[in-house]
Amino acid sequence: MSQNPASSGVAAEATSTDGVGESIEARPPKWLRPVRDRMHRLPGGALIWKILIAVVGGVVFLGGLLLIPLPGPGWAIVFLGLAVWATEFRWAQRLLRRARQLLRDWTAWARRQPVFVRVLLGVVGLAVLVGIGYLGWHFLR
Repeated sequence: MSQNPASSGVAAEATSTDGVGESIEARPPKWLRPVRDRMHRLPGGALIWKILIAVVGGVVFLGGLLLIPLPGPGWAIVFLGLAVWATEFRWAQRLLRRARQLLRDWTAWARRQPVFVRVLLGVVGLAVLVGIGYLGWHFLR
């Protein structure tokens, strides 16, 4: 007699496609799976795990948003928070995958441009950073 995964107390891992044909799995990376599986075996553990991931990812994400105007890795921390959420939530996996694709597309576009345009992009980016730094210095001192 085969056992239904839903009736065995172990939730079946759902997979879907992201519209590009790539599979999106709602599960964390290999190194985190033993911890997640241990939590899921506890009574109410699956809900506790989801809440824990939502809170930790949210704290990291919001911390990154606060750091964006300051010099440093603000955007990297935002994407780290998104990656934490992506270990448990499919919407975050799709959003992270889309952000990575946009970054790849932007980089490929910038590399195809003439040197003048690339230098101009660098100067504009540097001007934006200096402006943000000036505003941060002006309002935070």
